[in-house]
Amino acid sequence: MQRILTLVFTLFIALQATGREGMWLPYLIGQLNHQQMQQMGLELSAEDIYSINEGSLKDAIVHFNGGCTASLISEKGLLLTNHHCGYSQIQSHSSLENNYLRDGFWAMNQKEELTNPGVTASLVKYLKDVTNEVLAGVNQAMSDEERQKKIEANLEALYANVANPNNYQLEVKPFFYGNQFILIAKEQFKDVRLVGAPPSSIGKYGADTDNWMWPRHTGDFSLFRIYASADNQPAEVSEDNVPYRPSRHLKVNIAGFEKGDFTMVYGFPGSTQQYLPAAEVKNIAEVYNPQRIAIRDEILAILDAKMRTDEATRIKYASKYARISNSWKRWKGEIKGLERTNAIERIRNEERAFAGKMLKNEDLKAYENILERLVVLYEKRIPINKQRYAFLEAGYYGQEMLRHLRRYQGLVAIADTASEERLNELGQRLAKGLPGFYKDFDAELEEKVVQAILPIYLKEISTKDLPEILSELKAMDAYDRSEFITEMFEDNPVLQEGWSDLLKNKPAKAASKLQKSDAYQLTVAMLEHYFEVLNPAVSEVDNQINKLQAKYVEGLQKAFPKKSFYPDANSSLRLSYGKVKPYQPKDGVTYYAQTYLEGVIEKYVPGDYEFDLPEKLINLYKRRDYGLYSENGKMPVCFVATNHTTGGNSGSPVLNARGELIGLNFDRAWDGVMSDMYFDTAICRNVMVDLRYVLFIIDRFAGAQYLVEEMDLVKTRPGAAAKEEEAESSEMEAAVKS
Repeated sequence: MQRILTLVFTLFIALQATGREGMWLPYLIGQLNHQQMQQMGLELSAEDIYSINEGSLKDAIVHFNGGCTASLISEKGLLLTNHHCGYSQIQSHSSLENNYLRDGFWAMNQKEELTNPGVTASLVKYLKDVTNEVLAGVNQAMSDEERQKKIEANLEALYANVANPNNYQLEVKPFFYGNQFILIAKEQFKDVRLVGAPPSSIGKYGADTDNWMWPRHTGDFSLFRIYASADNQPAEVSEDNVPYRPSRHLKVNIAGFEKGDFTMVYGFPGSTQQYLPAAEVKNIAEVYNPQRIAIRDEILAILDAKMRTDEATRIKYASKYARISNSWKRWKGEIKGLERTNAIERIRNEERAFAGKMLKNEDLKAYENILERLVVLYEKRIPINKQRYAFLEAGYYGQEMLRHLRRYQGLVAIADTASEERLNELGQRLAKGLPGFYKDFDAELEEKVVQAILPIYLKEISTKDLPEILSELKAMDAYDRSEFITEMFEDNPVLQEGWSDLLKNKPAKAASKLQKSDAYQLTVAMLEHYFEVLNPAVSEVDNQINKLQAKYVEGLQKAFPKKSFYPDANSSLRLSYGKVKPYQPKDGVTYYAQTYLEGVIEKYVPGDYEFDLPEKLINLYKRRDYGLYSENGKMPVCFVATNHTTGGNSGSPVLNARGELIGLNFDRAWDGVMSDMYFDTAICRNVMVDLRYVLFIIDRFAGAQYLVEEMDLVKTRPGAAAKEEEAESSEMEAAVKS
């Protein structure tokens, strides 16, 4: 009997090790996760993963331009990230004559690499818990305003007293809704050059149809290079700079992997909401997501109609369309995933377990009714939050002209009081940015979008505290409102000939002319209403919510002391781990964990903007010319695993048990994108491009072998620990059943 119980317990531990949710702070891996990671197959020490004093994997992980992740893959500063992370840069260098989006770009030597002013690459040097310093003197009796002032004063003192001989960028981020604070020190590089990118028919293969989907066949990668000063320090863009020499770069494993192999994703996940009450998850699924989806439906339909028929428009709007459609499709997937997993009811069960703990433990009485109070606040926030989302979707994100006109508010504000020198300086600066705006803007298309979405915004916002122009538009019938919008575009000074010259030569006159225009007045009114009415109203409730959320998470940690809790993602360096694993999205359907080039060819539709293919790739497939990178005569393309990822993990390196690069994270499977709120290891999968496909495209397709020669290639798989564990688990399960 004892032997059976031991087997059952061991089996339970083994089954627990098939996947693990969470985005973990790497400096805590040794305390919280390392043992389980070893059980799953990891062959590295915690120090190998994160160390301050010695070189570790963290030194090869890069925060790319503040929104994505990248990794250093050579001793010459070569940087690997997603195609969609470098999309804006690829697009900015593209024209009808040099269409790098369509044809790809490959620098065949370092002199041909393209500079990208404004793009940054940051390396985390260290993380440090500074909770005690930040919360010194803070107590429960303080009002929200008093607490915030005290924290701000503590932060100011903290920054002033931190020894920073290397002049790192310092930032303190809150975790667990302000229960914990971490100091993050980064080294930021500003000379980041485009090295290579496949054509969109590879790097964006499947485009919007396949976005968030599995099976996937996308070569979603691009290459950049970090440049530094002669002494290897961050420097502004300069011809004198040289390739950065990193202290650590990743080795690239081309031996592949098998089902059940350990995987680790290292990167900068953006935002999650893992500790929301079930009631608010329900609000997201039934109120907020449908509202935002409906507005983006209108925008995307208008853009898509013209992009499909006009190549110049497709180039202009490719990056914008991708940004708009990305969240639009994810929100749809979240609704589906929450329903599929019965997530809301499962969260309620967790809440019941918490309530049960409070009944049995006097030390938890301080958290009594915390959930009920949270739910009341979330419900109270719905009406004002819907108005806020109406502005964000139909106003700010939906209207490019509004975002552009906002840049002129400073000029208009000082036009009557500033010196001529100051006005000329500001006018010159504004005029300098106009070519970039005009290059990717279509006024006719923008008007169609505004005609469709401005009425949605006006219908949603309350009549209370509205600026005059918004009240008038809200009261108009559909015909008069449409006429107003048409005339607004016709009379917009920014869209008239000579605007740039007017800004440069007569900035005060330009400001006066713009201020009188309906376009500018509407912009100011919408922004004013958002910042002075909507945002403060939402923030007032949010402050109360965040305070209770912090207390709720604190209560969970005390109620379940044996459970390891991870903080929500907030663009700080994190690590997640899992296994290569197939899954069943629904009854009767099983998805394999790996796709191959055969699947790319099967989807091929000549001339289609999503599924066309370069002739050279087709010919390589016909000849089976795969170089070093094939697997049993087939060319691997993408794979999935159980790693917990989100936005910001795009471009994150996927590492094997030895910390070698085997994949590049770029997406999640649609069936499990609700993982930002509820992670289910049965169907939540991160989607990665196989590094063998990346190297195949660089080497055999692009002919840029010199880039592969820069890398350190590994041709053996890690030990069979993961495979043996799977076999052992099966034996245990069979023994228990018998």
